[in-house]
Amino acid sequence: MQIKGPASLILPGGGALAAYQVGVLKAIAELFGSRCLPFESISGVSAGALNATALAQDADNFFDAVLRLERIWTGLYTHNVFTLDYNLMRGFMTKSNKPPSFLNVAPLAELLQRELGNDRLVEAQLKKGHLKGLAVTASNYSTGEATTFFESSIESLYWHDHRRDSVRTRIGVPHLLASAALPLLFPPQRIGNEYFVDGSLRMTEPLRPAIKMGADRILVIGVRNETLPLGDEGDYQPGVAEIAGFTLDSLFAENLNTDIERMQQINHMLGHMNWWQRKKTGLRKTKVMVIRPSQDLRVIAARYAVKLPRGIRLFLRTVGGWGHEWRLPSFLLFEGVFARELINLGYDDGLRQRPKINDFFS
Repeated sequence: MQIKGPASLILPGGGALAAYQVGVLKAIAELFGSRCLPFESISGVSAGALNATALAQDADNFFDAVLRLERIWTGLYTHNVFTLDYNLMRGFMTKSNKPPSFLNVAPLAELLQRELGNDRLVEAQLKKGHLKGLAVTASNYSTGEATTFFESSIESLYWHDHRRDSVRTRIGVPHLLASAALPLLFPPQRIGNEYFVDGSLRMTEPLRPAIKMGADRILVIGVRNETLPLGDEGDYQPGVAEIAGFTLDSLFAENLNTDIERMQQINHMLGHMNWWQRKKTGLRKTKVMVIRPSQDLRVIAARYAVKLPRGIRLFLRTVGGWGHEWRLPSFLLFEGVFARELINLGYDDGLRQRPKINDFFS
């Protein structure tokens, strides 16, 4: 299969639900049948940034990259990602020099350093021509901007406008931890003199990095089934933790959905213009394909939530996040058995999308 025009991959956030993306990528690797990554650029946010970086580091071997991601996800236990930090919890309500959070992500830092710590690999793939760019977005707590860190062979990639900024740098573990720092749950990450939290918080235009890197077609792998209701339609009053889970769910998906709708409107408008009118707008048509779960991942999470460590289960019960819609536990369920089921679902969903995937690439 041959790619027609520059294609880009966008991997949004979703905590532990990002394992679903690996299954879809596994299906694409099988359907595409090419050794090299079939995308010229990759953009990731939050947990999607971790998947994006792993793909970029092995851009010359798409199969190996997907297999490595599958090995990492299916080998996870929650304690490999975070632990419950009682000192940080006490510090949340008192003055402390440490940024407040409920969870300690030192294990995640060690895991990322071990698996993705070689920050020269992306640069090597850029030099070989297997990749044109990698973008990872975090929310700058100090300035209130969405900051996109990028490595790219494209020189004119910088942008800076209202609440959005870009920084050319060598992407490493600190940038990944910053992009994935779920507000209040994970501690903000310091890069230079500024603190950063989850990229979904301020990323109002998730398609922008891919467009800036020259893509005329974008594949998005989401982690939420948009055909299902987001909340309870009954007279149930949600607790604090369930509201937090609902907020995270919205952050991960709503900005992306809005940006996709905006791109569809632009495409429609450009379709009614002649060549000269389109040129004057400075805009171009961009094809966007979205693959989403065919099932509600929260239902799957409910079956495996008992795998969470006892202390985490107690914490979730204490803050009102255990049971009912299972939204918050689903984001924190970094257990290999859960990841394996999401990967299998993503793989099946990807194979079912074969006609659309063929049309997207060829």
